[in-house]
Amino acid sequence: MNIQEQSITFNKQQLILNNQRTIFWRDQNSLILSDLHLGKAAHFRKHGIAIPAEASTADLHRLAALIAHYRAAQVIVVGDLIHAGINQEVQALQQLRAAYPDLQIQLVKGNHDRQSAGLAKQFGIHCHDDLLEIEQICFEHQPRPSATSFRISGHLHPGISITIPPRRQLRLPCFWISEHQIILPAFSRFTGLDSRQMPREYRCYAVLEDSLLPINTR
Repeated sequence: MNIQEQSITFNKQQLILNNQRTIFWRDQNSLILSDLHLGKAAHFRKHGIAIPAEASTADLHRLAALIAHYRAAQVIVVGDLIHAGINQEVQALQQLRAAYPDLQIQLVKGNHDRQSAGLAKQFGIHCHDDLLEIEQICFEHQPRPSATSFRISGHLHPGISITIPPRRQLRLPCFWISEHQIILPAFSRFTGLDSRQMPREYRCYAVLEDSLLPINTR
């Protein structure tokens, strides 16, 4: 797996962004991500939409590879671990648990995590209803801009549209970063993108297969 990185400072903490849609927080030995939407493909198939099962399992394999690469002791999921209930694809979490039995998994509940209580008990996940705070950085699923606190969120599935020659339009997932807020790209590759205009106070790092590209939109 190709991992390209960009280091930033956020509330005096060094955070490492990567092109696999996560952040590694070295001081906490923690991998930070959002919006896995596990089980989404199975949910769509249940309703007659032909989606390959590999859409979810590939995301879990990528997550396992990132845990191994960074030797992370903890994973912080900033909401929407699952998509719509516990199904066979969600059960694949058991393989991740078996591979990393000592891994701490923190879940800040998102709008799709309605059945996370059962998931927490089955897979040893620590659930937080609204907020998790570590070293004066707040993790919550839905962004809530603040001029005084530092927050890392998901939910929006941020994206950006760029034009490359000759007039080809690309829509890419990205990190939105301001002085007090980081909005994570959706970890799952089986999600839509919100590529509406980014607020002026944010800067952007676009995610490509083989790089992480800073983009000046101002």
